[in-house]
Amino acid sequence: MIDLAALITNCKEASVSGNKTLRMLRKTKLGKEEKELLMAASRGIGAFYFCSMDPIPGAWIRAGSRQFLDKQDHASNAKYLEAFQSLCKRGYIEHRSGRLFVLTVSGYERAARLAKG
Repeated sequence: MIDLAALITNCKEASVSGNKTLRMLRKTKLGKEEKELLMAASRGIGAFYFCSMDPIPGAWIRAGSRQFLDKQDHASNAKYLEAFQSLCKRGYIEHRSGRLFVLTVSGYERAARLAKG
């Protein structure tokens, strides 16, 4: 299970991992869920919130005004959490404070390229 502390660590590690590592990660294709998260956040103020409620539905991500939560499909929720974690590792998202994460400049640029097609 992905938790808040793990996501914060992923974001911090990306910021110190060096350009070579980030370039390699960014060359791999983004999945459907990663693209959806980037686009949803970029349409707003670039904010993501890590949300959780115990025990069900667990954790989920809100990007912009969109909740990536399906109370009936826990596998879908897990896919979006993993996609969010991947975006953190790629350096597209940084931790701001508490449960708040935001797009980095690279994250906005990647979302803009996605929007252009």
